[in-house]
Amino acid sequence: NASTFQMIPAIMRKEIDRLEPQMSSAERLRQAEKESAAITGFTSAIAAYGAFFIPKSFGMSIAATGSAVTALYGFLAFYVSCLLITWFVYARPGGVLFDVERRGRPEPVIAAAQ
Repeated sequence: NASTFQMIPAIMRKEIDRLEPQMSSAERLRQAEKESAAITGFTSAIAAYGAFFIPKSFGMSIAATGSAVTALYGFLAFYVSCLLITWFVYARPGGVLFDVERRGRPEPVIAAAQ
């Protein structure tokens, strides 16, 4: 899911700023990029299991109940729990990224015509 891969760098920039205030701005950015790359790789590896577990869940549901409905309810419960955990940790007032989302978009930088 693209939103996960967009969240990782934003979270790491915020966390490195919080955890390593003694670093220069350039060093913190470089460290955040390294951490983001490692986490993105790990997340991609875990996400690859979805290609196995999702069809397997459907197959098990159909074999056990004759219908895929049980698997769909399981997926729904999983997704709702992920949504709630993500909101609680990152988006709620006091969450890690609450102020990042409320900051607004920076003005675009337009280079002067030469």
